[in-house]
Amino acid sequence: MKKQSFRWLVGLLLLWLSHPCFGQVIKIRVTDSKTGSPLQMQPVSVGLHYGQGEKAPAKYDANLRLETDADGEAQFRLPEPAPAHLVAQVRLTSEHWHCFCMALVATQDLIQIGIVQTPGGESATSATNAKAEPRLILFLARRFTFLEKLFYPLVKD
Repeated sequence: MKKQSFRWLVGLLLLWLSHPCFGQVIKIRVTDSKTGSPLQMQPVSVGLHYGQGEKAPAKYDANLRLETDADGEAQFRLPEPAPAHLVAQVRLTSEHWHCFCMALVATQDLIQIGIVQTPGGESATSATNAKAEPRLILFLARRFTFLEKLFYPLVKD
């Protein structure tokens, strides 16, 4: 019994110590800032940026192309070693949404506290589900108002 408990304890310890060796899973979520509803099938681009003096992995894709799922989420695994910064961008498929859908973030901040990007003019705390979480970039989008829809064709290009 003691031997089995010792093996279990050693296995648990090895699993706990090896956790930092695995790449972190990063989630990008896109939601409606008013209702919190997920925006699905939205294209997401992620760029991994290794600075001078940073060691990049031998084989990795620096530019990722993803798409949000039914929960409004896209996810990827950071390579080891992780880059110091990354850029995430969402290109909304509908032209009647307003979103500041680009984030240049320090990877360490993203892993520890998370990032919330609002459409502008409103605070993240007033929007539904606008809570920063570790390893999450949350993009909040809002629908155009009636006047914005009306004048959009005039200012489009």
